[in-house]
Amino acid sequence: MEWLNENESHFNSDLGLLLRAGIEFGLDKFGQGVGKFLAYGTYLHKDLYNKPTIEGRNDALISPSGFFDGKNFHTFNHMEVMEHVKHTWFTDQPAAHPWKEPLPTPVPSQNLHDTDFEGKYSWSKAPRYMGYAAEAGPLSRVIMNANPNNLEHQNRDPLFLDIMEKMGPSVFTRVLARVHEAPRIYTQINEWLSQIRLDDEFYIKPEEKDGVGFGATEAARGALAHWIEIKNGVIENYQVIAPTTWNVGPNDDEKNPGPIEAALTGTEIEDPHDPVEVGMVARSFDSCLVCTVHAHDQKSGKELAKFKL
Repeated sequence: MEWLNENESHFNSDLGLLLRAGIEFGLDKFGQGVGKFLAYGTYLHKDLYNKPTIEGRNDALISPSGFFDGKNFHTFNHMEVMEHVKHTWFTDQPAAHPWKEPLPTPVPSQNLHDTDFEGKYSWSKAPRYMGYAAEAGPLSRVIMNANPNNLEHQNRDPLFLDIMEKMGPSVFTRVLARVHEAPRIYTQINEWLSQIRLDDEFYIKPEEKDGVGFGATEAARGALAHWIEIKNGVIENYQVIAPTTWNVGPNDDEKNPGPIEAALTGTEIEDPHDPVEVGMVARSFDSCLVCTVHAHDQKSGKELAKFKL
């Protein structure tokens, strides 16, 4: 905010307009979410990951991984990931790590679209990290850049830790994070393109064997990972958790809400017939789905309007 008022060119720039409009419209006052953030990290240092291992991945990342619980940073460990299905339209299974998770089975067709918020109401599973719902996406990534323990080759930028302490998460900070990381990525890509040597060896044929595997990256929308199990040369089990699943997932087994659910809870709607605030919160997460949002009168249960976002 000091930068904004340093001079007229800052104040009237595109970024200046975003800052001024975001504060004026109150986008910093709603859409907080769960206040916990997860990033798998991405962009591997060219000299540190030539012999990939799960154990060596965190230190090889340029955009760092991690989990921020609102106060402290934690080293990312994929074994802390669990998926819950109690509130999904899949048959009930105990919460499990993806390596131990069976392929999902939809409930009988006559129950598929019952929307029971005490029971089943979503096609999305509910992933949890260390037992917590965690937000994935650009805001998570820029927060990990502020970890004071980041290595020399990793992104090191304290800005969003300061923003979190002074303003906290919101629609405003979530959108600002997306804007903030774009020029850094642009600069890094330009540098990496200049390092490509077309006559170098670029493919090493992997050894084929049975076992379990884990692979992760940061998609534009956030933490994306795949888990695989191979037996007798055939894929036995394959699980994917996309960033939208982290953000849009329903309640877990303990009735704890997912990030978007938490961000929407308590949001004041100025006009129930045109709930633009719902759209602002949902879009700030950049969810990858075509979803239908129903607006109901809390007392009568009457449907007021139906919107496709």
